[in-house]
Amino acid sequence: MQDKDYIDQEVAGVRFIYETLYPQEPIELHLWWEKSKMATPLIQRQENPLNADMLSQGYLGAHRIGPAPQPGQLGRRICLTIPSPRQIRGRAHQNLPWADRPLHYRLVNSLSPLLGEQGKYLVERRRQRLRPKRHKFARLPLSRTANYLTDPAVAQTPSCKKAPAILIGLHWLDVGGAESLGLNSIQWALDLGLRVFVMVGQHGPERLRAKLPQHPDLHLIRTDRYLPPALVGHFVERLIAQENIILTHNHHCVPLYDALPAIKLRHPHVVNLDSTHIVEHHDGGYPRISGVWSNFLDYHHVISNELLAFYGESFRVYGSKMVLGRLLDDRQRDKTPLPVRLSAGQNTCRITFVGRMVHQKRPLLMLAILRRLHKWGKANNVSFHFDIVGEGAYLEALRHKVARWRLNDCIHLHGAGSDVPALLAKSDIMLLPSSNEGLALVCYEAIAAGCIPISTDVGGQNEICPAETLVPWAPFKTVRETCNLVIRLLRDKGFAQQVERTQNARLQALQNEPSAREVLSRIYAQTLQKTQIPSAKAPTVQQEEKTSCVG
Repeated sequence: MQDKDYIDQEVAGVRFIYETLYPQEPIELHLWWEKSKMATPLIQRQENPLNADMLSQGYLGAHRIGPAPQPGQLGRRICLTIPSPRQIRGRAHQNLPWADRPLHYRLVNSLSPLLGEQGKYLVERRRQRLRPKRHKFARLPLSRTANYLTDPAVAQTPSCKKAPAILIGLHWLDVGGAESLGLNSIQWALDLGLRVFVMVGQHGPERLRAKLPQHPDLHLIRTDRYLPPALVGHFVERLIAQENIILTHNHHCVPLYDALPAIKLRHPHVVNLDSTHIVEHHDGGYPRISGVWSNFLDYHHVISNELLAFYGESFRVYGSKMVLGRLLDDRQRDKTPLPVRLSAGQNTCRITFVGRMVHQKRPLLMLAILRRLHKWGKANNVSFHFDIVGEGAYLEALRHKVARWRLNDCIHLHGAGSDVPALLAKSDIMLLPSSNEGLALVCYEAIAAGCIPISTDVGGQNEICPAETLVPWAPFKTVRETCNLVIRLLRDKGFAQQVERTQNARLQALQNEPSAREVLSRIYAQTLQKTQIPSAKAPTVQQEEKTSCVG
């Protein structure tokens, strides 16, 4: 098969998972290609009878791992499906996002996306009001004397000679702010000499898979594909013991949160931290999950003052446990932002939108703004050029509306892998009409490139965007105020320069604060200093310390 190398690589990953989980048991793996009639992953005793469905189309055969079975010993049978590479690529969405919804929903969105967005907005506002009643906003208790009487055989003590490692949990391997920071965290840990193990919370397109650092000390563990969720905590507990993991860092990975009780009981020496980005309207999102688990975590890393306030008000978490680290590129700190290109009186204007084609970014609302601006421009002798960057569920709907509203001549669609800095360097304005944001990294990039971002006043956006360029969240007001603001920038002499001074000052204030790299690398290095194995790449680690972990 042309996929033999790929299959062998996946089987090696499966072997690592189950040899770690069941080191003393003989295991019989049954593997399928792409799909099977069996529910996988499935773990059962080998005494269960084999059935005809196991040999259905796509069956690859059986594979033995672990120690050889002894007479009369029954090992485990594990059934798994290996996805083909084409299954895990980002797929194009062929249908409109409301194709399977009720008739009235389809009619509203087909006739007027703006009315559809208004309905979603009203639902989100209601869910936001009911959020404290419907979802838990209290920390799970953790006894201060949790290990007071624990047998040392239960609270495991390190004893092997492996170099220290970190376990990093990602939500998935698709494009996103948490995933971008996760990739950076992997590199920062490698730079300090830590071995890195990465686990993923759920399946999805894997556009970021190729961006993982190619390093011998980086190990991607596919628990999302090959391990039942109920066993993830047990696996993490054994992995920490086997690989001398001294630190866990969670980037929106629910299974790693669920493993925290096992980590705290079995490995109380491990330092646990997480990074969060955005408070979701309907349930609080990952910051709420993080707050619920706060007693099991040593640090919360956040990217905005809004999140600092959220943890304090919702969970009474303050002080040194809260660590603010901005999403800054440290290489850009000393660079002066380019001058704003837009000035009053110009008869051309280039506007860019950068974002995933999902509801949060409201691409159809953005398109309604562009349509209104295009109409105004034709009546006032202003030529608009629109660049739209992104992929996702709403892309087909966006294409449909662009063609229906006859905007193909002024709108250019770009894929998710496009050169965003190059587009921003040619743009006058960037639109961010999102229903929610954390603190959008693309706003940093836009201001540095001499572009003016216009954003909805949600999340932590008021920490980067001046009040003059923030617009209301409500859809009809978003469209109206955004268009009015663009027209004012094109007509009001001196207004663009006023905005430039304010947004540059806000960017400079953020750049004067600690970056995520600084605060996270400091936590990594401090944890390394407490271990007994020195790191060759981390000169701050005490060289006289010795090793200890479970073999």
